[in-house]
Amino acid sequence: MTTRKSSEERRREIADAAIKIIGERGLREFTAAQIAREVGIKDGTIFRHFKNMNEITGAVLDRVQELLVSAPRSTGDPLERLESFVLSRLHSVATQPGLQSLIFSDQISHALGDEGPRRVAALRDRGRAFVRSCLCEAAEKDLLRDDLDIESAVVLVTGMVMGFLFAAKDEALPAPVGEMEKRVWMTLRSMLERTQVKS
Repeated sequence: MTTRKSSEERRREIADAAIKIIGERGLREFTAAQIAREVGIKDGTIFRHFKNMNEITGAVLDRVQELLVSAPRSTGDPLERLESFVLSRLHSVATQPGLQSLIFSDQISHALGDEGPRRVAALRDRGRAFVRSCLCEAAEKDLLRDDLDIESAVVLVTGMVMGFLFAAKDEALPAPVGEMEKRVWMTLRSMLERTQVKS
């Protein structure tokens, strides 16, 4: 006997299928028929859970946000929180097909119409704000190099994440994703952190 999925489970499944389709094949393949095929249901079933394609697109962006912030954040020092954020962001996007295309392209913005660019920008802004808050707190606690400019460091951290994601998408990482996530973070941390003077 098959168990019927709840509407919430089905909505998440449809959003995940849409993420995969948009990210891997582009907006031209973002149709009810393609989503239904990916999920394994009939076209019309999708519209029992969503009013229209625009509502699905909104659910896609909500799901992207959920995937990017789902990893628990450390309650330790600000550099530990930044590490948790960076590693979870790298892992989420490197292992979730299509996520990187949605974050770094305008496809989802266009699909959402007028509110799209604002919602996508807000998603990106939240990430930058979190990085900035960790770096500011680390600077206040004297954990960062004296010559470090916080705003430049925010660009450095977010740019490093973006570069990692493109390398993962192009299958150009020289080691497995998990190992490279840690190596990239350690390199980044060594660029940010105050060098401890040995006595």
